[in-house]
Amino acid sequence: MLHRRVVAFFVLASSALAGNAAAQGPVQLALSGEIDRTGGARAEVEVTFASSSGSAATARFSMFLAERTSAADLGVLLERRLGAAGVRVLNASSGQSARPITSLFFEDVLAIGMRLGNGLRSTVTLGEDRPDSVRILPPEDAKQDAELRVTASAWMAHERRRQRVELEARLEAAAPVVRIADLLVGASTRGGWASDMRNHEAWLPGPAAAGGVVDAVNFDLQTSGDWRLEIALVPRTQAR
Repeated sequence: MLHRRVVAFFVLASSALAGNAAAQGPVQLALSGEIDRTGGARAEVEVTFASSSGSAATARFSMFLAERTSAADLGVLLERRLGAAGVRVLNASSGQSARPITSLFFEDVLAIGMRLGNGLRSTVTLGEDRPDSVRILPPEDAKQDAELRVTASAWMAHERRRQRVELEARLEAAAPVVRIADLLVGASTRGGWASDMRNHEAWLPGPAAAGGVVDAVNFDLQTSGDWRLEIALVPRTQAR
């Protein structure tokens, strides 16, 4: 059932955004850590992007990785696999395996989703865009609680300055998807960021927060559990 819902999320993101695909992105994926689960664990990353023809396409990476596979190793794999599938990706940490963080930059992104955990961590940064919808699915293999931290940059036009908006939500591994969405909406409301929900599963952050226009957002899901994070971006033609 969850697999069908995941596919539905990316189909919805693709169909909703495909007509405005030309000027999306960039999205930064910062990876850290290594697989610490005895016997290894699976890593999944999916990117829906604007293809060279202007239509939406989705590239998927899903691989069971050996114990001690590092973030740098995963970064190389993602660059090659997703790049071969048509994603415009830059591994800014290529050749620097000693760095604690491996940064990948994806261009023309419509939606991105991932399930890591088991020692591998990531943050997702929309460097020049805001999210249209966010959905978080509970862990499957490593059932650990999580702390979600969301940091948004909002442009205050009248004051000609930027404002940081920070949200936090504690997510329990046993919580149903509808409970997770409720927590995200509640945290958003307390932080002064108007939002809504879709089907009691997806958080829909609004365009304004703390009196400013949101133009960049960072998502940091702190956990050793293999939670799934899904983010669809607002089309550039709608965001401005």
